[in-house]
Amino acid sequence: MKRLRPPLIHATDTVHACVAGITIAERAQALMDALPTIQISEAEYLELGPAGQLYRITPSNSVTPSIDSALMGVIYKSHFARQGSPSRPLYDQIKMAPEFGICPLCGQRNVATVDHYLPQTRFPTLNLTPLNLVPACSDCNKKKLASVPMSAESQTFHPYFDELSNERWLIAEIHPSSPPSVSFGIRPAEAWDDVMTARMRHHFLVMDLEELYIAQAASEMADISYALEETGATTGLEGIRQHLDSQFRSRHARDPNSWKTALYEGLRDSDWFCAEGYRLIRNRAQTTTR
Repeated sequence: MKRLRPPLIHATDTVHACVAGITIAERAQALMDALPTIQISEAEYLELGPAGQLYRITPSNSVTPSIDSALMGVIYKSHFARQGSPSRPLYDQIKMAPEFGICPLCGQRNVATVDHYLPQTRFPTLNLTPLNLVPACSDCNKKKLASVPMSAESQTFHPYFDELSNERWLIAEIHPSSPPSVSFGIRPAEAWDDVMTARMRHHFLVMDLEELYIAQAASEMADISYALEETGATTGLEGIRQHLDSQFRSRHARDPNSWKTALYEGLRDSDWFCAEGYRLIRNRAQTTTR
């Protein structure tokens, strides 16, 4: 999970860009007429978002009497997001915002789409609001689907508003087995209140991040198994620990709460793994999951 700078564009920009590409005069005029309503919704979003209270926004079935949820969906897909449309550069600006193109919702997969934080079918007035548009990988987009948060605790992580501490909060636990197994979890940061803690655990569950990170950790351990065995043969337990600590510090400097940072911290701090567990990685082609 990664914080992103909010888009520098506003709903006024996206609406005008869409109107410029709409050849159906009645539809273009209807969208222009809806702009004041869209701007009011954007202002409410901007007020509630930083406070973690987007769940208070009331769902609706339409924007105006002339634009219902279905038509707003058509406008988004056929005009705002369409390749070659006047508004497509704005779509791409949002989509390409994350560093290295990595999804901010999982911190692992490549961004492939733009997700509506509050789903477009239930909140059509926010379909073209940049603050409601989050770059995401296809898997995170699908897992979140059109779920509507009903409470502060049931909101998933919002990259534009939620500040995640640099304190270590993603942790990995190494379990003695042959081959070694790993589990991931959330350890609340001191800066979090109970609501933020509940939200991060909810996000972790909704996005199936433990399953994703376990699979990646299995592959990572398989990749380093030969190097660990060579290190262990020459320098023993302390050599293994120093090697893992070096890997941890390198990952931590880049991202204190990536799954790799958590994995190498867990491996380094496991006396069992440093003494003997590393020798058991290659007992099977794939690490057992928990």
